[in-house]
Amino acid sequence: MTGLFGGTFNPPHIGHMILAEYSLHELSLDKVIFIPSGMPPHKSQGSKPQDLPGCETRYKLTVLATCGNSMFEVSDYETKKSGLSYTIDTLRHFDKILRGEMIFLMGMDSFNDLKNWKDSEDIINNFTLGMWRRPGGDMSGNVSDYPEIRRINAPEIPVSSSLIRKNIREGKPYRYLVPEKVYAYINAMDLYL
Repeated sequence: MTGLFGGTFNPPHIGHMILAEYSLHELSLDKVIFIPSGMPPHKSQGSKPQDLPGCETRYKLTVLATCGNSMFEVSDYETKKSGLSYTIDTLRHFDKILRGEMIFLMGMDSFNDLKNWKDSEDIINNFTLGMWRRPGGDMSGNVSDYPEIRRINAPEIPVSSSLIRKNIREGKPYRYLVPEKVYAYINAMDLYL
C-alpha cells in the first residue's frame, strides 16, 4: 500500500517528514510518494512571487528533503503538468498506476475544506483517506461519518512553511525546522527573501 502526500511543500519541513514517517508506521505503508503541487487553485491567487517559487524549485526542495529515506519518493506528475492542479485528477492518475493500492494522506484542516475542492464527493466516495490532526485541529465530528478514513496518530508539530518563509524574510533562525539539505539549498539560492 502506498501513501500519497500532496502539498505545495513551500518549503518542505520537518513536520512533513514526521507526518510521512508516522503514516508509514500507523498505516503499514510500503512507501510514501510526495507530490509537490503544480499550480494549486487555492493558493494561486494573492500569493507574492517570492512565496511560491517555480514548480521545479519546490520539486527539487522536496527531493532534497526526502532523499535520506528509501521509503520516500517524489513525483513530478503535478509540477510538469500545465494548468491548475486538482487533487481529483492526481488521484485518478495514481489510481491507474497503483490499481487502488493507495491512501491519500491529508490533514484535518484540508478535510474540513474538502467541500470546496473539485469533485470532492468523488474523493470521499472513491478513495481511502489517511488523516492526521493538525495543531489545534479536532479529529472528532464529521470524520466518523466516513468509513474510508484512516486516522494517523502523529505528534502535533507546530511548524509551517509560512512560518519558515516569514523567518527567512525577517532574518530569524529556521535551520532546524527544515532538513539540512533544504536549508543549504535555500541559502545557496537566496529563496524566500
